[in-house]
Amino acid sequence: MLYEAFNDTFENVPVKVYRHDLTGKYIWAPMHWHRSLELFVSFEGRNYLNIGRDDFVFTDTDWTIINSSELHSARYYSSTDRFKGISIIISLPFIEKWIGKNVYFYNPSDPVVTQKIHTAAMAVYQLDESAEYCSLKLMKYTMELMTLLAEYCIKKDVVYKIPFNKAQSKGTAFLNYIEENYARDLSLNEIAEHFQYTPSYFSRFFKETVGVNYHSYLNYVRVHHAAQILQTKDITLTDCALANGFPNVKSFIHMFKQIYGCTPKVFLKK
Repeated sequence: MLYEAFNDTFENVPVKVYRHDLTGKYIWAPMHWHRSLELFVSFEGRNYLNIGRDDFVFTDTDWTIINSSELHSARYYSSTDRFKGISIIISLPFIEKWIGKNVYFYNPSDPVVTQKIHTAAMAVYQLDESAEYCSLKLMKYTMELMTLLAEYCIKKDVVYKIPFNKAQSKGTAFLNYIEENYARDLSLNEIAEHFQYTPSYFSRFFKETVGVNYHSYLNYVRVHHAAQILQTKDITLTDCALANGFPNVKSFIHMFKQIYGCTPKVFLKK
């Protein structure tokens, strides 16, 4: 879950697009990383974005670049928030081929550049994926965005390096351990003991590092894996719940609705 390998796997078009139109508690992406570059653009509303050890409140006209392998997460600022925006994931080899290697990108806070970024990003957001030549249009806007990044958003005389610091490395260890053990009863006391912390210290350190509390992240991992199983296997809800660390089907359905906004049965119909 920490390393989003699917955001580094591309087929014909070296870009993936994630359109966001979310409210309240559904504005949430747990800490993760990928080798690809991510352009994150806000159109409406706000959210709380974490990149490494830095937090940002994103509002209507904000945008940022998440460089290769940077840990990042997003969550709602208030339970009444709404957020509309887009994540454009661009293949790192594609970036390296056309712009260069070890390049560090940033937002120069130039209103003209911001307007151009928003215009191109909105064009991507509004693309009809079923329309003829959609992939070609996506490539057109991707190259337009990459040209803007190359011309205005490179920090000169900075050689980019993988940014993992000690705390982030520990966060990686936490999330990898959860990924390996989520299917069983993984209590706060047990994981804290495994990393040789007191439960209270581990709980604080986990939230500071990952951006959400331990049980919220554990439940997200469990529900995510359960959703994948339901889509690929013929399995009952009870068996799926028990196979992914939930004590019973009732708690599974409750948590599924909290994260996906619907029951597992409705989710499968979508």
